[in-house]
Amino acid sequence: MKNASTLRMSRRALVMASAMLASGVYAQGNPKAIRIIVSFAPGSANDLIARDLARYMAELLNQPVIVENKPGAGGMIGTDAVAKAAPDGLTVGLGTSSQLVMNVGLYKTLPFDIEKDLHTIGLVARTNLVLVGKATGPKTLKALIAEAKARPGQISYGSGGTGSISHIVGEAFAKAADIKLNHVPYKGNGPAMADLAGGHVDLVFDGLVTAQPMAKNGRAHLIAISGTKRDRVAPDVPTFAEQGLPDYEAYTWNCLIAPAQTPADAMARINGALNKALELPALRDRLIDQFGSQILGPSTTAQAEDFGRKERERWVPFIRSLKLNVG
Repeated sequence: MKNASTLRMSRRALVMASAMLASGVYAQGNPKAIRIIVSFAPGSANDLIARDLARYMAELLNQPVIVENKPGAGGMIGTDAVAKAAPDGLTVGLGTSSQLVMNVGLYKTLPFDIEKDLHTIGLVARTNLVLVGKATGPKTLKALIAEAKARPGQISYGSGGTGSISHIVGEAFAKAADIKLNHVPYKGNGPAMADLAGGHVDLVFDGLVTAQPMAKNGRAHLIAISGTKRDRVAPDVPTFAEQGLPDYEAYTWNCLIAPAQTPADAMARINGALNKALELPALRDRLIDQFGSQILGPSTTAQAEDFGRKERERWVPFIRSLKLNVG
């Protein structure tokens, strides 16, 4: 005869199995994995955030969640893969400002329609970017701008690809500082930062989570950070405003996206897991204290959609005013 503990465990297992079957998660008794498509290379800040989300959301959903990297074309390859994926709730993407805002302003045509082919599941975080210089380069914004004016077009900056946020903020910085820089696109900020450490490019805009360790190891120097005040993660790094560019901003944000026809119940299920993950102290502390991010969740799908629309209204006209020749 089963004891009370065994009966409680059996009932709990039965309830969990029933719930999973009801939500369509199990196929032939095994949970199908949800894949999060990241449009940038492994090792980038967005990749690291996606992997953290995958780990915590898998526990909350009691379902495998894996990360799949599809870098290239400023995030368009990965975004297109999400837009054209089966809308079954098993494919989502880590959406970023590069994909959902910058590319809309940069390109005359895209292989998908941001408004019609994709829906935003929920918001994750906003992160101020830091201007990172090679170890042997200028240490202050004033010195950098002076050198760039003395050698127009000869100072290079790497980016995560044409149309990526690190490309756009680089061009915006050049315009704000009235200098000319040489853009060198990579397939993700990870490779760009690796070349910065090797001295092959002079500058990269990146997040603190990847830039700060390089600076501490003497392989790079943190010149300036965006925001109205210094970041508590890197209090020694002055802001752009402190160094003479009060109206300049460089930040990125991210969210989870899904194919437009994904069922509402599947969207709600993933949204719920995302919001719960963002409330976990371990994840919150990592995003705030290591990434230097501001948590944007919890959010509803409607709030997340509205956030993206407002960002496009703000940035797309500005991006088009830069008249960048990217296609």
